[in-house]
Amino acid sequence: MPRDPERSVTARLRRLLAPDDEIDAASTRAASEKAGCDTICAITDRRKVSLRGYVSSMVLHPSSAPDTVEADLFDGTGTITLIWLGRRKIAGVRPGTRLAVTGFAAHRGARRVMYNPRYELVGEIDEESEEQG
Repeated sequence: MPRDPERSVTARLRRLLAPDDEIDAASTRAASEKAGCDTICAITDRRKVSLRGYVSSMVLHPSSAPDTVEADLFDGTGTITLIWLGRRKIAGVRPGTRLAVTGFAAHRGARRVMYNPRYELVGEIDEESEEQG
């Protein structure tokens, strides 16, 4: 069945005029779906999940605080806070890093969290847009 050229042009214009955060969310969501991962918006408590996204922010704790690394992972559908206990830093994990993580999802207050997830560095967020371009 031939594609409707008008629809294709309209879709392209929407993508061109969309805000950067919407474009990032859509491409991150697509990469996660392509990898067969769960989505953050659909996970429930106490269930093992596999997620893929990028680190949108990190929390730096003072030296007087317990050793923890906290990073927010965004997959295009939502955000989950990854918490590694007993560590001060993790080589390669910083804002903009793409990660694949596996672990048990939980809630801490109103936030979704995952403690001590297994992780794999997948790349940087800029590399994803280069691959698609």
